[in-house]
Amino acid sequence: MTTELQEEIETAFIGCLLMDFHQTLAETEDLAITPEMFLSGRARAAFEAAHALAKDNAPVDPLTLRDKIGPGGDPALTAFLTAAIDTSPSAAHAAYYGQLLRQKHEARKLRAILAAASLRLDDEPADMVQTDLLRILERNDPDPGTTAVTMPVATDAAVTMFRRAAEGLGGIRTGFAFIDAAGGLPEGAIIIVSGKAGSCKTTLARNILQHVCGEEKIPAALITLEMSETQIAAQTLTHLSETSFRKFMAGAADARDWTRLLLAKARAEGWPLGMTSRARTPARLSAFVRTAVRRGARVIVLDYLQALQPDPGQARSNIEQQVTHASATVRELAATLNVTFIVVSTESRDGELRYSDAIRYDAWLWLQMSQPEENNEDNPLYHCMIKKNRFGMMPKNPRSLYRVGDRLLTAAEWIEHGKANKGQRE
Repeated sequence: MTTELQEEIETAFIGCLLMDFHQTLAETEDLAITPEMFLSGRARAAFEAAHALAKDNAPVDPLTLRDKIGPGGDPALTAFLTAAIDTSPSAAHAAYYGQLLRQKHEARKLRAILAAASLRLDDEPADMVQTDLLRILERNDPDPGTTAVTMPVATDAAVTMFRRAAEGLGGIRTGFAFIDAAGGLPEGAIIIVSGKAGSCKTTLARNILQHVCGEEKIPAALITLEMSETQIAAQTLTHLSETSFRKFMAGAADARDWTRLLLAKARAEGWPLGMTSRARTPARLSAFVRTAVRRGARVIVLDYLQALQPDPGQARSNIEQQVTHASATVRELAATLNVTFIVVSTESRDGELRYSDAIRYDAWLWLQMSQPEENNEDNPLYHCMIKKNRFGMMPKNPRSLYRVGDRLLTAAEWIEHGKANKGQRE
């Protein structure tokens, strides 16, 4: 079973190379894929031949690759290359397959090292074997932290951070004054937006995302696990154009609605935003985020944490362990890639993060959304409570936000909205 899975991974990776060699190379640049990572002889030969063709500025496709590997037309090789293209959905999946390929390779190396150490224990002292094993493991570290950051470098960076904050260039602006007044969103931080069903937690996260991309022009990415990319775009367009999603879906939009919608489309098309509804496991999420960051993304929105499905190795774990594993993946990505994560999370009846409380300890900011009893059509009130603010003030009372369509307005904006629309209501 393990060998079959390895072959499928290698075949799919070769399929990515055949679909778009240069995109695959860019997607997997930081993974440093090498020929020895392949168990399949055909996959290894195809990998080496593809690089040789690219080096000679020749096209990389099934025909040129087949002739490069074995002139004469080996039927088995042709079948392998055909299967490779059929197995991989697109070259955009290269980072995912490349990551799996590297993980499998590192696992084989580690098993071999441990097996050799185990055999030595029969004839050699345990402390000697342990010492040698630690040295070997250190040399085998696939991502060694060999260069420490010195205090002069770290303190220079800290002073620069404080100076940027003093100049109003500190964190990423969200469009909400009560967040931006405290410096905005720091790079590499995890921001939790939680709440029960219907509390507008997703609306708040997406309002921040729209400000980041639309007003600040900062590249970002959205991982949506409840809606499709088309549905997200449709809601965004009706939000920007201040038209009605329901009206368009009912086929009742008039010429004025369509004009406003198309103007909003032209505006939104310039946003530096990438979306996916397919990064449904921690491994796929990691591959997507790494690709997005390589393309410039500085903010990632995950909607929502508990909707992630387990990786194959976590399938037998309970739900708490699965969500904890997903939380650890987000924490590692935020720290190693220095990217800001906005993580939408569901809550239990007691108001705690559902199934796993692990991510709260790594969060820089925790915003809890709730729907008060006085909420009604004329008073679409929601509360936003700051549950955690690392190094910041903790207000005793929640902030009032008012929902208008897919927008959340502050109390001052709600008053202005009421004045502007008073004549229309009357």
